[in-house]
Order: sequence, then C-alpha cells, then structure tokens
Amino acid sequence: MARFIRVSTIAFGNVEPGDDYKSRLRDKMVADLELAAQAKPDLVALPETFNMSGYPWEQWPDNADTIPGPLFDAAAEVAARHRMYICFPILERDGDRLFNTACFIGRDGQVIGKYHKYQPTIGEIEAGILPGVDAEAFDTDFGKVGTAICFDLKFIEVGQRLAANGARLVVWPSAFIGGERLAHWARDFGFYVLSCCTARSYLVDMSGRFLGTTGWEDNQVRAGLLPPIFSAVINMDRMLFHLDYNQDKFRDMLAKYGAGIEIENHYPEAHFTLASLMEDVTVEDLVKEYDLEPWTAYLNRARGVRLEYLRKAGYDV
Repeated sequence: MARFIRVSTIAFGNVEPGDDYKSRLRDKMVADLELAAQAKPDLVALPETFNMSGYPWEQWPDNADTIPGPLFDAAAEVAARHRMYICFPILERDGDRLFNTACFIGRDGQVIGKYHKYQPTIGEIEAGILPGVDAEAFDTDFGKVGTAICFDLKFIEVGQRLAANGARLVVWPSAFIGGERLAHWARDFGFYVLSCCTARSYLVDMSGRFLGTTGWEDNQVRAGLLPPIFSAVINMDRMLFHLDYNQDKFRDMLAKYGAGIEIENHYPEAHFTLASLMEDVTVEDLVKEYDLEPWTAYLNRARGVRLEYLRKAGYDV
C-alpha cells in the first residue's frame, strides 16, 4: 500500500533554569507534543538533548535523564494516547554510562529502538559521552526509520550506514541548523531527512528538495503568529535511482501503471525518484517486476566492479 504519512518537527524553545526545572521542562514538552498532535502526525521529532536546555555544560552529566524515567514516561503517554511515533532525543544516563541518545517511541508508548550519537564532538567525548557503534534503521508500520544527531552530519560513514541498513526516512535532531548538507545527505543516500533544531528545522526529500521549515529564526514564530512546528505529508513508498540501467524501463512502467506511479526525473544530476500511488503495488514490487537497481545498490555495485578490475590488473586493494 502507498505509505502516505504525516511528519512533524518541533523547534523546542529553551526552558529557563531555576526551581522546578525538570517539571517545567516536562510540562512544556507535553504541551508542544499535544499541539503537534492536533495535525494527527504519524511521527513527531524533538531537538537534540532538549532535556539539557536549562543547564550549563558542566552540569549536564549530573542531570541526564533515564529511559524509562519521568520525562520519557510523559512522552510515551502522549505517544500512546495519540497513536503516534516520537523521536525523543535526550542526554541519557544508562547505569554508569552517558549517551547522546535518540529514542524512538512507538504508537503504543513502548521503545522501538535507541540510537547513540555515532560521532559525538571531541568535547562531548571528553565530558564522558560514549559514542555509538552503528546507525540502525528501526521498523515502523510505514517503513524503516533511522536517525543521526548533530555532528554526525559531518561524517559520511553515518549516512552510509543508515542507507545500508535500509532507512527510508532519517530524523536529524541537532543543535546546529545543517543547511545545504541536509540536501546533500538526502541525495547522496536516498532518504528523506526530517531535521529538528530550535533555530531552524527542515524537511528534505530524497531528491534534495526542501519541503518546509520552521524555527525561532522566523519572525512569525518569535512573534507568536505561528507555532514552532512544521508538518507535512510524505510518501514513504518512494525511492531514489540513477538513470543508468533503469531509464529504458520507463515506457513499460508508464504503459502498465500510468497515473498509479510517479517518475520525477532530476536533470542534470542524472537521477530520478519513483513512487507508487497505488494501494496494492509498492515501489518494492516495481523494483522486483522491472529489475530496477536502487541508487545506493548501483553505487555499491560500481565500487565492487572497480575493485574487481583493479585486482585483476594486479593491484593489492
């Protein structure tokens, strides 16, 4: 079935330090999630380590939250009540270990997976934050979803791992905006990117197209005319391809399926996206039927052919 879903990102504003900080933070998070829930999203994202917004850096380790814990439990209750997924990024204390974590909460309020920031900054590591070891993609009822956090965006191996693990949508909670690098990731690795940053958040599709934005840099948000929330519908039944070895199949696909499919050719990048708009035929079905080769699979095959011919020529690679 066509997997049309609504995703929302919350540019969560800072909570002032002081008495009852934890309870005020929890109340603000719940209020923002409830506001986002009015659009009936399938997935809502919060920014990186939003639970630390009121603490100076040196106090972070002593004030990290646990999963489960009061803050997590409040978010899980909202997720279950509105039947939506939440990307819940916090500084997490897990026993004697400290992680910059993005936890995915399912529609039932249960944990479906945790991502630990693969490449914390040098300062984070020196402060005791342990790096992650992989960039997993977690199963949801609309496809595989992964995450990367802030500084991870500078490291192509994180995007490569997400693509290899099958992520169709990547949530990117961050303390910095990211800008055009989000479009590069979307195009290079073939997935949607939903960023979540207090200053400015974006949704980018796999062709590198910016679909919308919000954040406290917007005058209308600061003035209270718009909420710090962006929401949009995307089709998860969509994939990115290179033209090579695929474009000669366009006529046959269009002849059979017509308006049931959507082919967007992106010139001059030499790639295209294919989406299914049908309930009974998925883009994976089309890939199988027409022997299509997705973007990352083609690039990996090209890498393999290169190595093979270098080895045949006597190079030790």
